[in-house]
Amino acid sequence: MEEKKTWKKFLIQTLIFTALLMAAVAALVVYIDPFFHYHAPIEGVSYILDNERYQNDGIVRNFRYDALITGTSVTENFRTSLADELFGVTSIKAAYAGGYYKEIGDGERTALESNPDIKLVIRSMDTFFAMTEPGYRNPEAADPSFLTDRNLFNDDAYIYNADVLFEYVNAELIRTAKGVPGDDFDTYMRFAEDRSLGAAYVLKYIDNEAVPAAEYTGLSDEDRQMLLENIRANLTANIAAYPDVEFYYFIPPYCIADWYGNHIVTGDLPAYIETMKILAEEVLKYDNAHVFCFYDDTDLVTNLDNYSDLQHYSGDVSDMILTCMAKGEHELTADTYEEYFDEIESFYMNYDYSQMYRQ
Repeated sequence: MEEKKTWKKFLIQTLIFTALLMAAVAALVVYIDPFFHYHAPIEGVSYILDNERYQNDGIVRNFRYDALITGTSVTENFRTSLADELFGVTSIKAAYAGGYYKEIGDGERTALESNPDIKLVIRSMDTFFAMTEPGYRNPEAADPSFLTDRNLFNDDAYIYNADVLFEYVNAELIRTAKGVPGDDFDTYMRFAEDRSLGAAYVLKYIDNEAVPAAEYTGLSDEDRQMLLENIRANLTANIAAYPDVEFYYFIPPYCIADWYGNHIVTGDLPAYIETMKILAEEVLKYDNAHVFCFYDDTDLVTNLDNYSDLQHYSGDVSDMILTCMAKGEHELTADTYEEYFDEIESFYMNYDYSQMYRQ
């Protein structure tokens, strides 16, 4: 009998200890909140910014800002400090590497719904990700719905997560104790300094024996309809819903090797041009929207020293894009976009692509 009492007492003490431990872990995670799920960052805590799909939702909902930079990985090298200086704003960056229009549009919408102070959105319009069904998301990208569904009952996946506790909360407390400054949006997901540039790194992504297609094709009616539905659901819907916000959308300048490997060789260059025309046409229907395209800067696009692969450009080019947008350079209008893309098509259709291999 005495032994049973001892085991019962031990069991009760163990349960109480476990409950207290779980409560302490939950309190610590909620208090520090490394993914900003519950609140804005606590002043003085050295936060780690390195996980966009787990941190972006909390960032756009809970940070204080009046400008948003978003888009695919081509926006990860943008410096918010430069955007702040150029546009006179306080900006955050919430990029989605490999993100399709649905995911980026949802994140943009969450920011607009959560923050009535937003006056500027800067976003990439990647043509590659435009040609999908409106609801399509990247199946290879993390989708932490337990952070975005607003359902508190599944937050245990966040609160009792070993990676969150040890790789973030514990690491942030140690950094804070050591006086290490917290990460900022200039460096959030930035990779410019980590990748080498030039022809040797870019040309390995294309087949140097591939030859131009014999025939070139445009968009089919089905492709055109799908593109329009995607644009209207995930791009212009936000523009229309927030007429007091200025939307600066840009078509990122992929390099000349991308034009060759993905459009000249495949024969879809006319379809590529038409896709950009439709993007510009749809966005430019709104007075609060701006469209920028940099393919007329042929010195930029044809110089592979500006690129680390077919699509990603240097940090200096990222700075240039922001600067040009602030100055209104390379901006398209409803009166100029068609002629602009006709000239672009002529240049890239007739370019001597053998020059790539002489760089």
